Amino acid sequence: MTGRTHLAVGVAAALLAAGPAAGLAGLAVAAAGGAVGAVLPDLDVRDTAHPWRERLTRAGAAALLAGALVADAAAGWPLVGRAAGTGLESVALGLAGLVALCCAARLSAHRSFSHSLLALAGFAAATHLLCAPLAPYVALGLATHLALDLLTYRGLRLLWPARRGLSLGLCHTGGIVDACCLAAALVIAAASLWQALP
Repeated sequence: MTGRTHLAVGVAAALLAAGPAAGLAGLAVAAAGGAVGAVLPDLDVRDTAHPWRERLTRAGAAALLAGALVADAAAGWPLVGRAAGTGLESVALGLAGLVALCCAARLSAHRSFSHSLLALAGFAAATHLLCAPLAPYVALGLATHLALDLLTYRGLRLLWPARRGLSLGLCHTGGIVDACCLAAALVIAAASLWQALP
């Protein structure tokens, strides 16, 4: 699937999981976590036919993360306060884990380590150590990425380090299913935000 579809589906899934009761600040955190999780697996993409699309997708996730921090600041820093309350050792270990996992993902072949259940567990655990409220949404965004890529013809090594790739072979990246997933995710995200408005 394309990066924009991964981003939109990760955000929509996270917004649905958080629900309107989370409020706008909670939904901002959920959207940021879902977006970050949705783009993490494609850190292994280096040579792409459309590099600006990859940059835009990553910039979109970064913008949502920045927006979550602004919403957190407006709410009195509850998210940052909870992260700081876990202790410096936990935050440092989580940050070190995220850096190591991002480096491993960047150095891996496409759809191998970064597209595995092991990477999903690692990113979720490291995010939990760094900022526990964000972790479920990062994990959910990453899980949606894996599920969407599993639909395509090109296999992914979900059970890495096993060498065999898995694929359902139902659609092509950039095809009609990709476009439908993107459209559905945008509608779901908009509806989730609309329900949360006072």
